[in-house]
Amino acid sequence: MANKKKTADKAKQPAPAEPVFTKDQLVNSKAFSRQRDILMAILDADKTYTKAQVENLVSEFLKRKV
Repeated sequence: MANKKKTADKAKQPAPAEPVFTKDQLVNSKAFSRQRDILMAILDADKTYTKAQVENLVSEFLKRKV
């Protein structure tokens, strides 16, 4: 019975949120070292972004017409 209670408690806990990063952190990261110029142009200094958001923004930027 005690095991059922513990698993029920774990199910109620919210999933951990994705980490968010500032523009400076992303520009200086190794993960986006090849896209530094793009990040400088498209990211807002006052906002925070998840890695997935940044990847999406970069891919949209690269797909747009010149």
